[in-house]
Amino acid sequence: MESTIKMNEIVFNSERRFGSAKEYYPALVEGSNGNKKPALFTEDQILLAMERAERNPEDIPKDQTFWNWLTN
Repeated sequence: MESTIKMNEIVFNSERRFGSAKEYYPALVEGSNGNKKPALFTEDQILLAMERAERNPEDIPKDQTFWNWLTN
């Protein structure tokens, strides 16, 4: 797994509307076609995803070895 969201990279919401987040955590999402798009996550969205990963450790991608790649 090579995806990373860095919690020290904060983007402040410059045109904040009532009820929207004060800050976001930026990421670049690459689609299966290779196109990349920016994404903004709130802290609550990241915490929810981390809790989901804790509840479902069997779904977290394992680093694939060359041997596993060959045999799959």
